[in-house]
Amino acid sequence: MALDLRIRLLQWLATRSGRVFRPALTTAQYRAGYAAAMRDAGPRTRACVDARDVRIPTDAGEIGARLYRPAALPDRQAPLLVFFHGGGFVIGDVASYDGCARFLAAEGALLVLSVDYRLGPEHPFPRGYEDGFAAYAWSCANAEELGADARAIALGGDSAGGGIAASVGAYAVARGLPRPAYQYLIYPSVDARGEQPSRHDPSLGVFLNEAMMRWFGERYLLPNDDPADPLRSPLLAPTLAQSPPTYLLAAAYDPLVDEGRQYADRLRAERVPVTYDLRPTLPHGLLNVAGVVPAARRALRDGIRATGDALRAQLAGVPSVSRS
Repeated sequence: MALDLRIRLLQWLATRSGRVFRPALTTAQYRAGYAAAMRDAGPRTRACVDARDVRIPTDAGEIGARLYRPAALPDRQAPLLVFFHGGGFVIGDVASYDGCARFLAAEGALLVLSVDYRLGPEHPFPRGYEDGFAAYAWSCANAEELGADARAIALGGDSAGGGIAASVGAYAVARGLPRPAYQYLIYPSVDARGEQPSRHDPSLGVFLNEAMMRWFGERYLLPNDDPADPLRSPLLAPTLAQSPPTYLLAAAYDPLVDEGRQYADRLRAERVPVTYDLRPTLPHGLLNVAGVVPAARRALRDGIRATGDALRAQLAGVPSVSRS
């Protein structure tokens, strides 16, 4: 199917205004541009959502996070989504994803803990992943204080953040942590080798292309890092059997679409319930334009509503059901 008309219009406007990726951009410039784009086009909600900042201890000092609770949520322990933002492990932060986190909390009728994991180049791999494990462990240990039901803590994230969520989900049990109740992965980065055909298909490079992925990789992975490390590439994990039930939102116009599909297939083969939701007219980065592209908003909304429903169903003792 053809690329969504509004996405094509956004592409044209970005090109006309010069707001396009350039390899010469500094990290600071790219971060500022990404934050501005999220403010202009990212998802938002009119619902009242309360927020407070928290600090999370890790083995290398504290990191920040922001806890969101819809005002309409009943006054009792609620499901919690521990969310990791996208941005190639180099850009993005809790502040730029504030509107997104409020949208997810309101539409999913759940708590959202948005995590400011550390980024490259200041903090190269595996720091962001270790921060992800620390945030999940802290959430489990402090569920009551957060107002969360410890039986219904899910992981989520988009792109790079989806990759962190997938790795935490795959290895939590092996690290002595509870198995997450669910995971909502939005076009996750799960194979850093760069060998998937979709990564090299220029027709899919709408908001993400090879040059951008190269730019991110040079700032996150050190020269001697192995991109096949199963922590960085959970698609290559020895087993995914301990991963939680999964909703994977995929986009057809996405260099990461092949690895996301293969990851879903592996989960399914290892008897992990999976919902694989491929949006045929949307690109990688649909989350970032969900405030101005109705089809992107619907995709994001469908995924978070399914996540909230799945968590509440698990609390009620209803088994998960997968669909392709």
